[in-house]
Amino acid sequence: MRGFLFNNMDIRGVHIRLDESVQTLLQQHAYPPAVATLLAQLFIASALLSANLKLQGRLSVQVRGDGPLEYAMAECRLDQPGTLQPLLLKGLARHAEVIDDNLGLHQLLGKGQLVITIEPDDGQRYQGIVGLEHDTLAACLEGYFYQSEQLPTHLQLAMSASEAAGFMVQRLPADINDEARADEDWELVHALVTTLTATELLDLPAEQVLHRLFHEHDLTVFAERPVSYQCDCSRERSAHAIVALGQLKVDDILEDLGSIVIDCQFCNSQYAFDKVDCHLLFAPGTGNPAERETLH
Repeated sequence: MRGFLFNNMDIRGVHIRLDESVQTLLQQHAYPPAVATLLAQLFIASALLSANLKLQGRLSVQVRGDGPLEYAMAECRLDQPGTLQPLLLKGLARHAEVIDDNLGLHQLLGKGQLVITIEPDDGQRYQGIVGLEHDTLAACLEGYFYQSEQLPTHLQLAMSASEAAGFMVQRLPADINDEARADEDWELVHALVTTLTATELLDLPAEQVLHRLFHEHDLTVFAERPVSYQCDCSRERSAHAIVALGQLKVDDILEDLGSIVIDCQFCNSQYAFDKVDCHLLFAPGTGNPAERETLH
């Protein structure tokens, strides 16, 4: 992923390629093609929107509705802001058993909503919700930024069988005395980016895309930041979830089932705790089974 900034305009942007990450995500579940395409777009969008955040925490982009696709979401984990630490992505969807391959956004979700959530590790949680008033996820996200933050934004989300890419430019707040010039700058840049085709976005590296669009303009292009798929589930987190149930509840479950098995909906990993494991979780001063080997 590469961010860039116009040196003489109040406009910033991001270019991203997520080929391996998207394929890893989609291989975790046998999603119908229409669901897989939308989920990949959410994956790209969550990374694009996270690129300019100066915080440590999570950003998620979710669509939900009353159609055959109940919800789909992608989450981006940001660590050590201001560094080139990787953005870590994961996502999932819940849908009806059978979905037509050719369904569009509104046919998939019915009466739906777009939900963007920012959760800093240290700070207040923010959530924005808007209706799905446009025909594509990119257009809905553009509408969200214009409605909630008054920031004109252009997004492109592209995916093929083996590649995925995204591109975003966004106008920044300008001095009130320079509004007319800022309007002209945005119109120019917007006109340029609308000439970028999906094929070019998928096939060309960031340097060529930026040169193709903005070779006559003065840009600062930032160092490339890696993006990868990584679920943050673990045996330790599963152990904490069991402890949070309380010993009485855990004892009841063990009496009925003999063990507790926690499945990760994101990556399909499985963490099993037998009666001895659970006893150790509640016994002070004993070893923690959360450090044992993960079961896949």
